[in-house]
Amino acid sequence: MDSLKPFMDRFKAGVFDILAHSMAGESSIRHWYRQLSALLKEHFDIEETFYLYKEGEHLYEYDESLEKREPIDKSIINQLNNQPYYILKYNQTFLKQGDILIPCYEKSDLMGFIAIRPLPEAQWAKNPVMVSVLACDTAVLYQNVRRMLITAEERKRYHELFDVTKAFNSHMNVSQVLAKIIHSLKNTFSHYKFTLILSDDQGVEKGLPIEYLDYQSDNEALFHAFVSSEVTIDDQGSRSIMYSPLKGKQGVYGLLKTEGKSNKSLKKNEIEFIKVLSTTAGHALENAKLYMQSRQLIIDLKLINDLSHELNANLNMKDMMSVLTVQIQKALNPDETGLIWVDHEEWKIVEGSSAFFNTEQGRVYIENVKQQLLEGTDGVYMSDCALEAGYRSLIAVPMIHHDELKGFCIVLHQDSYAFTFEMYKLFKSIVHHSALALVNAMLRVEMQEMINRDHMTGLFARHYLDQFIEESMAKDEQGVFILIDIDDFKKVNDTYGHQKGDQVIIQVAKHLMSFQNEHSVSARWGGEELAIYFRNISLHEGVALTENLRETVQHVTDPEVSISCGVSNWTGEVHDEMLSVVKRADIALYKAKNTGKNRVVWLKRESDQIMRS
Repeated sequence: MDSLKPFMDRFKAGVFDILAHSMAGESSIRHWYRQLSALLKEHFDIEETFYLYKEGEHLYEYDESLEKREPIDKSIINQLNNQPYYILKYNQTFLKQGDILIPCYEKSDLMGFIAIRPLPEAQWAKNPVMVSVLACDTAVLYQNVRRMLITAEERKRYHELFDVTKAFNSHMNVSQVLAKIIHSLKNTFSHYKFTLILSDDQGVEKGLPIEYLDYQSDNEALFHAFVSSEVTIDDQGSRSIMYSPLKGKQGVYGLLKTEGKSNKSLKKNEIEFIKVLSTTAGHALENAKLYMQSRQLIIDLKLINDLSHELNANLNMKDMMSVLTVQIQKALNPDETGLIWVDHEEWKIVEGSSAFFNTEQGRVYIENVKQQLLEGTDGVYMSDCALEAGYRSLIAVPMIHHDELKGFCIVLHQDSYAFTFEMYKLFKSIVHHSALALVNAMLRVEMQEMINRDHMTGLFARHYLDQFIEESMAKDEQGVFILIDIDDFKKVNDTYGHQKGDQVIIQVAKHLMSFQNEHSVSARWGGEELAIYFRNISLHEGVALTENLRETVQHVTDPEVSISCGVSNWTGEVHDEMLSVVKRADIALYKAKNTGKNRVVWLKRESDQIMRS
């Protein structure tokens, strides 16, 4: 025993060196085993050492390559009986009879064995006291190194938590916060798989291990964690999953899913660390979301403010629709945008809307929204609609004025769930802020229409016709003006009464409108005189049209009346004025009335020669 004392002293000195390295944070289980093996071989007659680690109910040989070999007979564990060492009584896998197995504990949990194979000439191995001392010193060394490693690991984790908390407070971007969570967890627990399960799409960049909460899922553990805001562990056979809520002050924004093998279940300190990290992350995520929402709110308010200014800048309806479409495109990026207006119970598509809404398929969407709004719905929000034409996302918001439905604005997108609920709220704000300006514009259009029209006949008023002729003479090549007077109209009034006379004027006006096209305007000139102007037609064509009008008017009036017509024209070859054109037609009409009535007379500009049919 005394002869071996120097060896034991040197061995203990080596043990203290290993502990010193561990305290300095320079150790790991792998490094520790390598140092211990070298120390034992240096001071004792040892052929080989092995480290066996316990995983579940089995023992495995530690391999530097980290490859898992076949398990060793677990009966060794049952034969310990609280002894400091165990001498193998028979060969087993790579172990041999006579190998000394020293159990290594963490508190009361068996973590594994140090297996020592003495050389045949090793005297110390034949001394039970010496073997017991060596086993105890080795076991104490393992416990201290293990404790130091755990302390160092805890220190590393909380240093990581400190860094993460500091980083969270410096990031106001949701994607950056989530990326930092995953990065920190992978650094701290490399042997676990982590996934973030978010409650909604928060505009996260791709590339992160992220899933979205499936509200139709039957995963009870997942929903328990989400609803109760409590950490929940779900053992699924060979896998163990922990769900940690990402909880802020205002709610739960998702879950942190930690997944590992069930026989390597999370320890209490690991669970606490992940719980603290997920709570910290939840607050950071909430702050980032609130920051981004406030920034988005500022952008949205600016958009609405700019839109209101532009819409109230005395624009016409077409310009307003153009401005509205541009702003909606910025905010929602839809595939189709439409404005539908109610005009005397007739639903009209406002000019500037997407051409799609003028198609048969587009009208299906309009009709669907119209029915819902008429039933009292305050908005339509469809994320995966099944209507025709393949547009899956739809938002429609009514325009209300004095509690009356004046129309609605509608946007479509081909993708499902293309519009978030935040977009829907913004769209409602845009439409509601635009409604008054749009209604006012529509009312201006209606009022201008009333000003431009003769109330009794429905024809345009004389001032509108004057403006139309002036615009035509500024940009067209030629035109024809026709002045019409109902013959013997006083006799009609005297015979049948003024009410019947008004009916005759209306009948002639209606007949006159049947000759009107997109290149012409008809108007009430005054009393029983009517007028019509045609752009870009010759005098010959104008006279022919007037003759047709004169010949057919008696068939549409009751009592039958005839008309006298004066025709004039202009061409771009000679400078002319609108008043001159009108004057020539008036002279021609006067000639027609004084040469027998019921005829067409025209006055050529080039010779001022009166011609009649």
